Amino acid sequence: METDDLDAGIITELKYTKEFKDMEQACQKALDQIRDRRYEEYLWNDGRHDILLYGIAFCKKRCKVVVSKS
Repeated sequence: METDDLDAGIITELKYTKEFKDMEQACQKALDQIRDRRYEEYLWNDGRHDILLYGIAFCKKRCKVVVSKS
């Protein structure tokens, strides 16, 4: 996701889990996927270097979010 700030960007990856206890692990898997598949390269190539990574896990009607800087 590109932002109005030409140096900033946001990348989100969503995961679903069937158990509440697995939400933290699902968030980490989402962040790992962003890094492993190098999703931030497009934003880096666009000159954006202030990039936030969001790993979001859902379980029924709840969600957990873990944020990391690229």
